[in-house]
Amino acid sequence: MSDLERGTIWANREEVYSMTLFFLGILVGCLIALWLHKRQRPHPQTLSFMHFGNQTKDVIYIFETKPAWRFRYISPSLDLYLGEGTVMRSYSNAQECFRRIHPDDRRLLLDKVLGRVDYEEAILQRWRTNEGTYVWFEEYTTPIYENGEIVAVQGVIRNIEAAMTERERLLYESRHDSLTGVFNRRAFEETIGQAEGMRNTGIIVLDVNDLKVMNDQKGHSAGDCLLKRVGNLLQTIESSVYRIGGDEFVLFLQMMSEEACEKMVHEIETTCREEEISVAIGLAWASHPESIEVLWQEADDAMYEQKQQQKRDLLDV
Repeated sequence: MSDLERGTIWANREEVYSMTLFFLGILVGCLIALWLHKRQRPHPQTLSFMHFGNQTKDVIYIFETKPAWRFRYISPSLDLYLGEGTVMRSYSNAQECFRRIHPDDRRLLLDKVLGRVDYEEAILQRWRTNEGTYVWFEEYTTPIYENGEIVAVQGVIRNIEAAMTERERLLYESRHDSLTGVFNRRAFEETIGQAEGMRNTGIIVLDVNDLKVMNDQKGHSAGDCLLKRVGNLLQTIESSVYRIGGDEFVLFLQMMSEEACEKMVHEIETTCREEEISVAIGLAWASHPESIEVLWQEADDAMYEQKQQQKRDLLDV
């Protein structure tokens, strides 16, 4: 073989070797780029989660707790409820959510990201809008674990402001007298059921005199007007006012001295007299009540005794 042929073969080998290295370099570079891309890329399930979040009015989020607290994803719908720019501020600073949560719900938020809640239950919370008002949300959260510790939480948050408003209305109606606006008998029974063992407790029972006579002579609208006046009058003196039924009201006084309770009875009597409203009042007080039911009965008996005395006084006139 001539030197020229050997040189040609050698040159071809060099060219093949160079091309091989070139393509090998491209392949290695692609593999490294792909590895880096996949390392930063969310799990396919997360991508699906994020795609869903961009299509729904519910708020979808992914919040990382390891290695640092930050939002990986927040759906744009959050701006619809809390105001423009909320999403971007939350991306920039994870503490934005703690600044917006209602003070009473802040501990709940902290427990959620630290794994101290029951993730099977819905989480109710209030968030502040850009205007400063609070909106109710219901959230279902899923924790994400690595090596036995929470590294992130992802959740779906739904605006339930309308539902909560309706719920609060129904709750109000279930515990308040529709005529006078004071608490009703159901609320009273709930309250005393939770107050067993309470010290320094007083109960005032008030009965409106001659309501039946007014209904018969002037009509039920006049009787209703009288009951409303009594309800309003009592609420200006004490907030824990209950209409037990008909013409009977109860004031439930917790952690008050006997002297303070007697002073309140005197204030009610004086105010009713000034308003020309005839009532009978009974008070029962105990530092350690045997039971609230017994105390209530004692107050009712005292009211009935005063009512009978008022009738005797009228006969003597």
